[in-house]
Amino acid sequence: MKRIYLLVLTLSVFTVTHAQRGFVAGSIYDSASSRPVGDATVTVLNRKDSSLVSFSMTGNSGDFRIGNLPDGEYRLLATHVNYHNLSKNFSIRQELRELQLGVMLMLDKSVLLKEVVVNSEVPPVSMVGDTVMYHADAFKTPPNASVEQLLRKLPGVQVDKDGNIRSNGQNVGRVLVDGKEFFGNDPKMATRNLPANAIDKVQLYDRQSDQSLLTGFDDGNSEKTINLRLKKDKKKGGFGSLAAGAGTDERKEGRVNLNSFKGARQLSVIGMANNTNTEGFSFSDMLNFSGDLSRLSRGTGGLSSDQLSSSGASSSTNSGIRTIWGGGLNYNNLLGNHTDFTSNYFYNNYNPATHTDLERRYLLPDSTYNFRQASFNNTDNSSHRLNLGFDHRIDSFHSFKINPSVGIQHTRSVLNSQYQQSGSDGRLSNSGFNNYEKIGDAVNLQTDLLFRKKFRKKGRTFSISMKAVFNESDSKANQQSSNEFFAASGNSFRDSINQFSLDKADMHSLTGRAVYTEPLFRRSLLEFSVGKSSTRSSSARAAYDFNKVSHDYDVFNDSLSNDFETTYGYTNAGVRLRSIRKKISYSVGLVWQNATLDGRVIKDSRGSDLRKAFNNLLPNVRAQYTFIRNKSLTLNYSTNTSQPSVTQLQPVPDISNALNIYEGNPQLKQEFSHNLSLNYTGINPFRNRNLFVFLTLNRTDNKIVNADSVFATGVKKTRPVNTDGVYSANGDINLGLPVRFLKGNVQVGARSSFNRGRQFINGLPNTISALTLGPRFTLNMAPTDKIDLQVSSNFNFNRTAYSLQRAFNTNYFSQVYEAEFNWELPRYFFLATEFTYTINNQLGAGFNARVPLWNASIAKQILKSRKAELRLRVNDLLNRNTGVNRTSNQSYIEDSRVNTLKRYGLLSFTYNLSKAVTISDRR
Repeated sequence: MKRIYLLVLTLSVFTVTHAQRGFVAGSIYDSASSRPVGDATVTVLNRKDSSLVSFSMTGNSGDFRIGNLPDGEYRLLATHVNYHNLSKNFSIRQELRELQLGVMLMLDKSVLLKEVVVNSEVPPVSMVGDTVMYHADAFKTPPNASVEQLLRKLPGVQVDKDGNIRSNGQNVGRVLVDGKEFFGNDPKMATRNLPANAIDKVQLYDRQSDQSLLTGFDDGNSEKTINLRLKKDKKKGGFGSLAAGAGTDERKEGRVNLNSFKGARQLSVIGMANNTNTEGFSFSDMLNFSGDLSRLSRGTGGLSSDQLSSSGASSSTNSGIRTIWGGGLNYNNLLGNHTDFTSNYFYNNYNPATHTDLERRYLLPDSTYNFRQASFNNTDNSSHRLNLGFDHRIDSFHSFKINPSVGIQHTRSVLNSQYQQSGSDGRLSNSGFNNYEKIGDAVNLQTDLLFRKKFRKKGRTFSISMKAVFNESDSKANQQSSNEFFAASGNSFRDSINQFSLDKADMHSLTGRAVYTEPLFRRSLLEFSVGKSSTRSSSARAAYDFNKVSHDYDVFNDSLSNDFETTYGYTNAGVRLRSIRKKISYSVGLVWQNATLDGRVIKDSRGSDLRKAFNNLLPNVRAQYTFIRNKSLTLNYSTNTSQPSVTQLQPVPDISNALNIYEGNPQLKQEFSHNLSLNYTGINPFRNRNLFVFLTLNRTDNKIVNADSVFATGVKKTRPVNTDGVYSANGDINLGLPVRFLKGNVQVGARSSFNRGRQFINGLPNTISALTLGPRFTLNMAPTDKIDLQVSSNFNFNRTAYSLQRAFNTNYFSQVYEAEFNWELPRYFFLATEFTYTINNQLGAGFNARVPLWNASIAKQILKSRKAELRLRVNDLLNRNTGVNRTSNQSYIEDSRVNTLKRYGLLSFTYNLSKAVTISDRR
């Protein structure tokens, strides 16, 4: 009863507080023409300290209305790119909470004013065309904050724990600095290595493709992009920071960031080293080589390559202990008057060490069997990456663009595992160990070339693009494994492997495409395209068994050696109609494609050939209806094909893992996929309101899946086959609203996904249906100028159903609750803390986990002008961090536990190589 009284009292206080708020409204007109001024930004500021209260934007009629204002003294600021700023003081009080300011006049900048002094002020958010522009100084960030921390404050922008950025419900794929790439196309290089106080404006827009920029018609291939515009003083000299720290458990961190910008010239040097799992870039950037190093996964005891994917909820993104160090140089400039030059080099070393314990239950048509494994994997990966770019404008009608890149990678990986399998009755069927070491090198060369030509008639264009790729990898491996098999009679036998192998793989690819566009009437465009591609791939392996007589690996193992090469090529031709109307734009196209796949297997000095040909018609449709600016509905339908890989086609058994034998299938057909998406986007960045709804459907014909045969000894043989009946559906909805009395906003959303797959077990089809759904909630608030707080929750229900073994259908839950708190204390002290509580329910015995992860830090600005900072940080205060995961996938159910970074303390020192930190730098 007391809880009910408390709830009623809380709601009453909230209702009364909310009711005692007012609004201000009015209209803005041009002083000369007496016409309404649309798209003007109207900002309400506290008159006392000019802090932000709320903001909005005028419509086509020039009207505006800003509500939910508490009693107080305010100043209204109206701004527009073509007009001088307009400022007016007003008050909200008990006797006047509905204030109508009437018509206010703005002065056109093109009109010469005499004896008038205009003070320049900027609003927090404005819009220029379709670009949303955030003025960085209007958003408070802690001292020494990165751009990533600034982005978390911007209305309509979300940044997750891993640094991935979403805006308007879409992933941001590129972050530019003054319109140019910063260390390639990895967004985290800019967001995690540049300081927030160097940014003047954050521009958010849809970056159109080169083809769209050439024709002037949007082809639907845009990319959500952020452009960071630097402050003027940062473009005239150097800035950056140096940081170093050390702590308990031998934890260390170091970082350097030096920048020099002047005009078109951009020069940046970054470096970092740590063993605290701190990221400064994307790990995928370091592992983007396609050399055939995948055999390591099939060399693990009990694991095959098709079993490495997983879905579920993990209690920590910091699985394993990672040692990371690297550094690089970024240089961009204008060569002459017609060539934009971009370049960057980056070297990194990535060394994760992972301990994993897992329990897996395999589902057979009439029984089950269990698998347990304890493994340790230590991988040391080093890579060099160099990217260059030349964009040359020959004249106003002709230009070309070339982007060469080179990457070199060296990897050493060691895997040690012990495992055992048992039947549903608990009887042990086999056990063993596997020690595997692999050293590999890879080289990746790539060049993109684009020639563009415009004609005098608007919309008539011609372009030709070419892409060449060369990829080569070499590796050597040692494997020692032993498997003991136990028969029902009590007898047993042992199968051991002690061998050395050499692997070599290479890939050469050349792709060309030509596009001609011809305008139809004033709002339509006809596009003709032709393309041709050829890709040659080869994979060779030589295996040698250990010779007990010579004590060397000199016995050639023919059954594990192979040499296989494929050539895949296609020719296509297409036509597409694109049209733009007042509220709707659409495109309809059809592509004819002829593809051929040639393969050759060389074994025992003999060769066997395979050849396949595919002919397809690939339709595509796109339509977008725009209700008003920033509110639109988009429909996309596309089709595509996917050819089998070399490994899937290669008809030579890989028995390097005695428990999991993999053999390719040369009779595989290519996959044919249908993709349908429906997206609604509604955003008002000025009022911090947004609604996003996404729905995607996918169906794949001739889907390549695994057919497993499991023998009485527990050995599984896998062969890929084609099947139909595979589809998926995904939905996501997100609603964002302001919470003005808390000076914050709330995001409420939900996601769902359904996947229907198929696999074959001992000749019988097993249909797997997986459902995931759950709500999420996030509240951001800054109740005072000294405090900001974020709380969030995420709840997921997961269900997996099997057609063969319905008794083992699984249901499990995962919950994540998070809170982040920042407090600016007196005497330049700053307190920051974050807490994450993860609950995994209904997992296997010993794997259910309730993980509280609490991190905290306190910092003090020191030295003259507060150019330095001393910070004490404690990770995992409760020493409870644990990594657990559930996988319901294909023909098994798996629970796993991975080592994570536990409690440690770190004392760090940061020195800023720039001007003194001021209050404006942190706002």
